[in-house]
Amino acid sequence: MKRVLATVLLLSLAAALWSTRSILLLAFASIVIAIAIAQPMLMLQKKGCQRGVAVTLAIVASLLAVSLVSLFVIPTLAEGVAELVSDVPAAAAKGKIAYAEWWNATPSLQSIMPKLPEANAAAPTDADSLKGMFQWLVKSGMAIAPDLLGGIGLIAGLLVHLGLVLFIAIFFLLDPGSYVTALLYLVPPQKHARTKQVLRALYVTLTKWLQAQLFSVTVIVLLVWLILGVILRMPNAMVVALFAGFATFIPNIGAVLPIIPIGIFTLAYDDPAKLLLYIPVYLAIQFTESNIITPQVVKAQLNIPAGFLMLFQLLVTMALGALGLVLAVPLLACLIVVVREVYSYDVLKMRNVKVQME
Repeated sequence: MKRVLATVLLLSLAAALWSTRSILLLAFASIVIAIAIAQPMLMLQKKGCQRGVAVTLAIVASLLAVSLVSLFVIPTLAEGVAELVSDVPAAAAKGKIAYAEWWNATPSLQSIMPKLPEANAAAPTDADSLKGMFQWLVKSGMAIAPDLLGGIGLIAGLLVHLGLVLFIAIFFLLDPGSYVTALLYLVPPQKHARTKQVLRALYVTLTKWLQAQLFSVTVIVLLVWLILGVILRMPNAMVVALFAGFATFIPNIGAVLPIIPIGIFTLAYDDPAKLLLYIPVYLAIQFTESNIITPQVVKAQLNIPAGFLMLFQLLVTMALGALGLVLAVPLLACLIVVVREVYSYDVLKMRNVKVQME
């Protein structure tokens, strides 16, 4: 009966954890953000600043930095999109003329490539056609309205979650000892010292990941700004560099996301042919940073196999969504620490055992 009850209890606990996985992920994100804000706070305390003042300065500085970067990147990117959209009709007309000239100049391909209709060959628009066009626009608008409202709701939900995560992170930062004490009440007294050691190992691991991530962001921002902006004179290079820096928090996918602002700013403010230069140069920068520079730091800090990390990212993304993809690396690092400290060291007694592959 005890075994049956224990099995039912474990299954119920697993089901409860799975049903609340999104909330637990937000809690983990709050812990990561709290540890990130704690780093400048600890530096201020080492310089003799009181804890209350150090906490306040660290929180204000972090929020101010994120706000300034957001106010710099988002409006500039939106302006580029608006400029690009306004140039679409003229670009389409130029493209149509260029295609017609190329089509007329290559008789051998006229049987394969279609001929575009002439610009002035459209039939005159009467009242019935205008009415039909208006009805089509109304129906199309009603059809896509749920998707648009859903997208707005998704963005609003992300903003609410971000505010909630920051709010919880501040509470974690103000009094972290109380949460550790509450956790120790769930552990037998003889295991308190060992529990503190495991928590300390988790804290060190997350700190190392943040340091490696900060190094990666700094390197990619400097390289993109220096090479694309200073040397190649790409428009709004600093915005692209900051966007690329933030995108590094998304493993693998984040490496290609900055191609979007590169394309927007180049098509809006520069010669579109320069995309053939900007994109390969950016990919070379990203390849150098992500495969040569940063892996040496990450390997020294966390020692996570790349193939295992990619598989874990796929599983976490399927189970937890986009936020799980962003937090895949610290999640895996913490999971490795827990398995190593609790199972390998405590259960299997392998602390001083060296595993070698013959």
